[in-house]
Amino acid sequence: MIERVRRAAALLGEGKPVFIYDGDEREGEVDMVYYAALITPEKVTNLRTIAGGLICYAMPARIGALIGLRYMDDILREAGYGEIAGHPLSYGDPPNFSLWVNHRSVKTGIRDGDRAVTIRALDEVVRTAIEVGGEQARARFLKEFVAPGHVPILLGRGLEKRRGHTELSLALAELGGLRPSVVMAEMLYGSEAMPPAMAKEVAERFGSVLVSGEEIIEAVEELSH
Repeated sequence: MIERVRRAAALLGEGKPVFIYDGDEREGEVDMVYYAALITPEKVTNLRTIAGGLICYAMPARIGALIGLRYMDDILREAGYGEIAGHPLSYGDPPNFSLWVNHRSVKTGIRDGDRAVTIRALDEVVRTAIEVGGEQARARFLKEFVAPGHVPILLGRGLEKRRGHTELSLALAELGGLRPSVVMAEMLYGSEAMPPAMAKEVAERFGSVLVSGEEIIEAVEELSH
């Protein structure tokens, strides 16, 4: 089991997509996940056409805080929209959404090439926060981005607080020695979630693997001891 997770982390670092199933007790969905530092327009196209769900960029909340990012439900409550903010869906977890942004250099923001530019630039902000410091990262973020835009930022709460695709994907990246900086989309089939067996076939076509949230959590716990 841990070897499959190790392989998934290695594939992520090679720029291949990894497929993560969160579990029957949660959303019951598979997400296609890429390492954000290696994103390309072609990979955004894969997320849009093969996965089909909402394409989101994710970083840990601890790094988002250095940049000055906050959860959108908190922002909405303070803006007077408390009656519609902060209500979790049936799987029970609070939403991880923060701002939706475009890089200032893009044309419209929605094109696959534009979103790749925005995602790579967000990864560079995370790199700056880790390697240089939060003040410089925040200055870079404010200078280079505009909101609202077409790339939603998710702030991972950590596996100790939440065990969704955001947290699982970021944990997998860190298991592979990568920056916690990923982009993902839900795998859809028709109007519903793609069944895990079908998503596994897609993973195999990419020379990749499907791993479960349970496997990632067990690997994190085992390697932390």
